[in-house]
Amino acid sequence: MSNTQIGHAQLNVHMANDEDAKVVKFQKEVEDVVEHYNKLIEKNGDASSIPIHLKRLEGQEVTDFSSQYGSENSFSYVASNLAGKTSLFPSYGDFINACVFRTYGPWWHQAPSAMKRYRGTPSNFVSVDFIELRFAKHVYIANLEIFETYNPGSIVKICARDQQEGTSVDYGRARWVTLWEGPPQPCMKPRIFSPLLKPTEFLTNMIRLEFNHDGQDYYTELDGVRLVGSVSLSEAKEAEAFMNRNKLADNPETKIEVKDSEEIKKEKPEAKIEVKDLEEITEEFSKLSTANGEEKQLSTSNGEETDALCYFPFLPEEIIQILLSYLDTRDLCKLSQTCRFLRDQCYDPLLFSDLNLQPFWAEVDDRTFTHLRSRCGNLKRLNVSWCGKGDEISPAKFVEFLWCCNFTLETLEMACCPFLTNELLFDAMEICINLRELNLESCTWIKDFSVFQKIPLKNLRRLNLYRTKIEDESMISLFRTSVDLEHLNIGSCCKLNTSINYVLNELGSCCRKLKTVDLWRMKNMDSEGFSFVFNNCPLLEEIDVGWCTFLKSDSNCFIKLANTCKNLKKLFLTANRTVKDKDLLALANGCPLLEQLDILGTRHVSLTTIMRLLEQCKNLKMLDVSFCVGITFSDVLTWRQMFPNVSIKKSFQNISEL
Repeated sequence: MSNTQIGHAQLNVHMANDEDAKVVKFQKEVEDVVEHYNKLIEKNGDASSIPIHLKRLEGQEVTDFSSQYGSENSFSYVASNLAGKTSLFPSYGDFINACVFRTYGPWWHQAPSAMKRYRGTPSNFVSVDFIELRFAKHVYIANLEIFETYNPGSIVKICARDQQEGTSVDYGRARWVTLWEGPPQPCMKPRIFSPLLKPTEFLTNMIRLEFNHDGQDYYTELDGVRLVGSVSLSEAKEAEAFMNRNKLADNPETKIEVKDSEEIKKEKPEAKIEVKDLEEITEEFSKLSTANGEEKQLSTSNGEETDALCYFPFLPEEIIQILLSYLDTRDLCKLSQTCRFLRDQCYDPLLFSDLNLQPFWAEVDDRTFTHLRSRCGNLKRLNVSWCGKGDEISPAKFVEFLWCCNFTLETLEMACCPFLTNELLFDAMEICINLRELNLESCTWIKDFSVFQKIPLKNLRRLNLYRTKIEDESMISLFRTSVDLEHLNIGSCCKLNTSINYVLNELGSCCRKLKTVDLWRMKNMDSEGFSFVFNNCPLLEEIDVGWCTFLKSDSNCFIKLANTCKNLKKLFLTANRTVKDKDLLALANGCPLLEQLDILGTRHVSLTTIMRLLEQCKNLKMLDVSFCVGITFSDVLTWRQMFPNVSIKKSFQNISEL
């Protein structure tokens, strides 16, 4: 052995020792937190204490949510697990009876199916998921306890619904009030997230949590939510002040969780637009507008006089529009109210080619569309996802707004939109004849999709129907008219399950330009139905067939896939127990562009084959080998050292497994 080889071997041993030390430290930290909470439970009967006169309410029912890992008719990894008494805390690990969302980390944003961000979106809007929880009684809030049992820290916003009469000045409708807001705070131990909440003076029985999972190493899991309060406002306020003083003392190991939004704002400086380039322009205007120390009056193009210190109207319109393009939608509307000149500039339809109203879901109502109508003659991309809670938006007003878009609309996103009805869907498709992208994700109440049988969407390129109730006839009709479709998500579409192979046959026959397809939990899909897609769609870059348990390796479908789809970048084979070495070798040899691979739960792959895959797939960024039989954490640690650019995942149910 040469000196160089000996040096590399010694370095690997040193790195291995460092990683082992990190794992031991992590285990100890988690065990200490678990022990801390167990002692509190043994001593007080609960992991946290509250004044005796307060009510502590368990979540009674999950009323709405954006996504879930589990299937619609299951108890495993579903959103409804957040309701009821906690059953897992303070255990830390991956448990099926937790509430789990569909995504984690940056991987979905980096996949070929990712959509580009809307221009005009507020920089502080980062929510990607939400869940709403109803409690049995209305109380004045004193505290909120959120039990996180795996990869905590993705909560970015907490809201409560004020349902008292007259809370909305104009209509007396329910309104949502933000109690806390802050950036994600990932950590790797169980915790009771109980931040300092904004003081409120209304009764509520509804809580909404919003999440951003981008910084999470793996799926976030929650065990329950408890609302602490009183029917007496004075008692709730007194108790809230008392508990805020004692939060740090009660949770010494999780100090980060009691930061309020004001503290976070102080720690995180506001993003600023650099205006150094404008200083020279200002100086030149100053020279033009002054002589002998006296200020001049300048005239705008329409002859109006303006103060010489106001140089904005004299900038070229192109520069003004560039500056205004940095503003989000709300700020643009506010600026338009300052003066006539800026109103005219802010009403330019080019500034409203993208309109993302999702960040303002709690405020959008009929008046919003009335005010924006005159500015949206050039609207191309519209996102009203999550909007319309509590009947604030009428379908008729929304249809009026769509008519004002002059048939220019190409993207329409209406994920989790309560105001969307069967009739509104028909009207929207009739008006938006040039649609290229349509998102109806989680609109589970829509029963009639026959509009796709009556109105052809010939320009459609992207379609997201995740969790919807679309049936096979409407789906097939859409395939036959939207032959240029490139991106399709029909994950968890339960009504397609019984005829999914027939549907996929039509998909493969009609949509040969397909690049990404999400078939998550299409459990009745077999190898023949799957082959209809990849055999006819060689341009595929992303395929998700997670929890499609009828797919069998013995049919050689995975080998054929690797030999056909050379552009494949993302492949999720989650929970397919039959994946074998021959399948991974085919991927290693046939898919050099592969970036993301999930083989969670397989029982038949060897360490040698995983190594071969890691060596040959040079672009690989993420590999999930959780619950793969025969693969230990020691193996994963070794691979992480050898391939530092690959994020290798291995979940666990017990910290002692590490």
